[in-house]
Formats: sequence, structure tokens, C-alpha cells
Amino acid sequence: MAKPQPFAGIPNRVIDHPDFNKLSGNEIRLLLWFAYQYKGKNNGKLCAVWSQVKHRGFKSQTTLSNAIKGLRQKGFIELSKGNALTQNGRTPNYYAITWEMVNDIPGFQMDLKPTRTALRTFIDVIDKHKP
Repeated sequence: MAKPQPFAGIPNRVIDHPDFNKLSGNEIRLLLWFAYQYKGKNNGKLCAVWSQVKHRGFKSQTTLSNAIKGLRQKGFIELSKGNALTQNGRTPNYYAITWEMVNDIPGFQMDLKPTRTALRTFIDVIDKHKP
């Protein structure tokens, strides 16, 4: 039997949501990059730095920044840990996709607290009752 292959998954309820239709092409490309990185237990430690995405269709750092800003404003990703200056240089911003729970990642301190449920379900009747 063949070993299951990893995949980048976005649930149908996210794609079917009206907010998904408002995403630009670059925002969808970046959302796929975040979904590609998500392995089931690392939500909150997803990043998109220029060196990772410049060969994935992004033409400039400004385009990348605008896509990140758009995904955050539209509720598809949440900043989980802001960048910092360390002895080894600057660390990147880290993000969580909102349709999955934020994971408790051993050894990785986040500004965003781990959750037991998704930050956003993409089911409007449920999301409008969340704090």
C-alpha cells in the first residue's frame, strides 16, 4: 500500500464562503502557501518570508506584504508571533490559519494563545457569536 502523500488543504466551507471570493490572486497564492506549511500540529508557526516565496510567483516584497495584510484583514490568517531582533538577527512574523485551532507548539512561544477550536469556522451563524 502506498504511503499517503502530504497535501495543502483548504476546507470546502472556507472556499465556499463569500469572503473567499473577495481574495486577490496573490492572497489565494499566499493562503495556499500557508496551507502547504500546515502539518496538523504547527498552526501558529507558519511564515511567509521573501526568500521562501519569491520563487512561488510573488514578484516583489511589496506584493507579499499586501497579500499578508489582505489575508489578515479578511480573517484568513492571524499574527501569532511578531518579529524580534535576536543575537542571530531578525526573526520572521509567524501566523496561524484561522480555520484550524492554534496549536500549543513545544519550545515555541507565541503572542497568540493556543485554542481548542478554530479562530473562525467560516460558518456565519457560529462565527457571529464568537467573542
